[in-house]
Amino acid sequence: MNAVAPGLIRRLKLSGLLVALGLSVQALTLFWPHPTAFLVFLMLGGTLVAVGVLIYLFSIASAG
Repeated sequence: MNAVAPGLIRRLKLSGLLVALGLSVQALTLFWPHPTAFLVFLMLGGTLVAVGVLIYLFSIASAG
């Protein structure tokens, strides 16, 4: 078995945290009956999820 680098684990935890935070922002905006809820859903929640996914993909691509 190969030892996993601590930097990889840290980046994967960060990406998971960002995705979870983005999804929770998006879930909260579903209960917000205001037109700006869509903007928060897209701008804040979508950005957090996208950054988390990009960090995840970069982490697994550069680990090898």
